Amino acid sequence: MKKIDLSFQKNVRDLGGLTGFEGKKVKFGRIYRGGFLGHVSDNDIKTINSLRLTDIVDFRSSIEYKSRPDYVFMGVKYHNFPALSEDSDDMLKTRNDYDDSNLLWFLGESTDGFGHMYRIYPELLLTPQGINAYKNFFKVLTQDNNRVVYFHCSQGKDRAGLASFLVEIALGVSYEEAEVDYLLTNESMEAKIDTYKSMLSDKPYYSKDYEQALYDVFSAKVEYLQHAIEEVKRHCGALEDYLKNVLEVDIDKLRSIYLE
Repeated sequence: MKKIDLSFQKNVRDLGGLTGFEGKKVKFGRIYRGGFLGHVSDNDIKTINSLRLTDIVDFRSSIEYKSRPDYVFMGVKYHNFPALSEDSDDMLKTRNDYDDSNLLWFLGESTDGFGHMYRIYPELLLTPQGINAYKNFFKVLTQDNNRVVYFHCSQGKDRAGLASFLVEIALGVSYEEAEVDYLLTNESMEAKIDTYKSMLSDKPYYSKDYEQALYDVFSAKVEYLQHAIEEVKRHCGALEDYLKNVLEVDIDKLRSIYLE
């Protein structure tokens, strides 16, 4: 995989180079994962234009998008497939200027960051909202042989992280390698966590437990991923059954487009 260096969004990478079905490699320059593209510099715009994207898939809610819209790239089709239930307008009213994620809004003053994320992950894969979002995402990927797709949520960690995991499993990437890619997000989240710690440290509710909650909500944890996969298997059978029967993925077509 290759990291894409942007000034604001540090969790961007090309899925190319992963080993998929029958030892074939995922093609470079076709599928990119990351966070939202709102704070882009002139150099960022040049970098993203050089990727020759055809589609941007945004898993955020419409409320999140209104609060932090993506930059509009000429010639690129934008898709908004919210993977979680739509948020209320109160989210916009209470959002802080530095909050580029809905995670802090959901966390509030709670110290149960782990429990919050542990509950969300199965919802992303098993609720009608999540299923519809990922189903539509795969339709974009397999629309024709010429798609170059960038998909994202706010941080590129959870909603996009699960999307990436699903794509990789569908392409025949091993569970272990897909898990490594999921956890790579943590390399870019340390600075984000430090920023929030600094900005929130003077709040009356800030404590060691709250600091741990920040780590829990802004980290990719294998426990979250494993819990989601276990729930999928419990309700739908094997991951491949879930991909074929629930998300209606044409796995053979997907592999023919993105493997070489």
